[in-house]
Amino acid sequence: MLDKLYIQSHSSLFKIDHKKYMFKNQQLIDKCKELIENKLGWGNSSLWQSQDFENLSNLIFEQTNVMLSASTLKCIWGKIQYNSTPNLSTLDALAKFADFPNWRSFTNSLNTSHTPINRKKYDLKNPFFLAFLILACTLLISFAFFIKGAKKIIYSHITFSSRPVTFGVPNTVIFKYNVSKSNADSVFIQQSWDPKKRFKVDKNKHEYTSTYYMPGYYRAKLILNDSIVREHDILIESKDWMGMLHREPIPIYLPEKTVNHGDWVGIKETDLKNEQLDNQKEGPTLILTHVSKKLNVSSENFALKLELQNTANHYNNPCKQASIMLLGTEGVITIPLSTPGCVGELKLRIGEKLVDGMTNDLSTFSTDFKKPVQISCISKSKSIKIDLNGTKIYEGRFAKSIGKIVGARVSFQGTGYIKSFDLKNI
Repeated sequence: MLDKLYIQSHSSLFKIDHKKYMFKNQQLIDKCKELIENKLGWGNSSLWQSQDFENLSNLIFEQTNVMLSASTLKCIWGKIQYNSTPNLSTLDALAKFADFPNWRSFTNSLNTSHTPINRKKYDLKNPFFLAFLILACTLLISFAFFIKGAKKIIYSHITFSSRPVTFGVPNTVIFKYNVSKSNADSVFIQQSWDPKKRFKVDKNKHEYTSTYYMPGYYRAKLILNDSIVREHDILIESKDWMGMLHREPIPIYLPEKTVNHGDWVGIKETDLKNEQLDNQKEGPTLILTHVSKKLNVSSENFALKLELQNTANHYNNPCKQASIMLLGTEGVITIPLSTPGCVGELKLRIGEKLVDGMTNDLSTFSTDFKKPVQISCISKSKSIKIDLNGTKIYEGRFAKSIGKIVGARVSFQGTGYIKSFDLKNI
């Protein structure tokens, strides 16, 4: 038995060239995934949903400038059947996101303690080697029993709910939870997909409050140790269109009289000076948003029409980017615009599908913003079409809806306004 075990393990060690073929080793890919999961802190990846992989795709792109689609990430994490090994560029991106220069550096970091094996050095007749082999087998068997016997998180008798205390923003949400019957060591509540909004709570208490500063549709999570065990949706509404300047962690809310001008909503650079907010060298990011459960528009059959203009100073904001985001209960649609010279920085998102300007021609989404532009977006029969000033700039399949549309968010690099906003079912 020991002879057979030795022959099998000894021969397998020499089948692998650790320097040339290590990137094909699934164990290394799993190790890299483990590092990424620990970095994100999103809990057990077996509980991740489509939105989590979309968010991971965005985070990887922000750090590495490499776009890995949500579908590719689902394949790597085993959510979709995938029989091929990821290519080296994909592995490099994963390694970079795990804070290594590239995949080779990552694999080398795991093998610095490995030394070449001298086949002649080991002999089954050598009592020391036999003792070592028996000890190694014993440790492996013990470890297997340890893993099998490791405690499982008990979460069948827990509760998790929430209640906003007011209408609009900022808004404190009171979470009620009961995990007293769980054997978890640590308990967390997370506002949404963003791990930065995760807070540790007392296992023996039952209430925790968290403040939301932006209207939107959120999915709160209750996490035991590293497992997401409960989730529910939170809708933070706005009375009407409201304006704010982006700032972390708390945005600058603009007075309604500054934003609402009757037939248009937004601000111009003179408004910034009047409010004494014109103090950012690169110019602010203006966000106009309206979120309401009364919208309740189906993302499978809708029509959107609006007019907007970026009014920023060209010197502070040469790209003059703007984006229209429709907030759904299961995802988002984002339509980007910019001056012609900056279309490589744009990202069009249709639910789970991301079209990146770095690897796709998005020049049709360009405009000089010298005058207001008209945007039209129609979703019908699993197809979506986008027009700019009456000219089609995109058409494609809309395989998976984003649920019910409950809000819109229009952002400007600098200042801008919107008018004649119309969103309806068709």
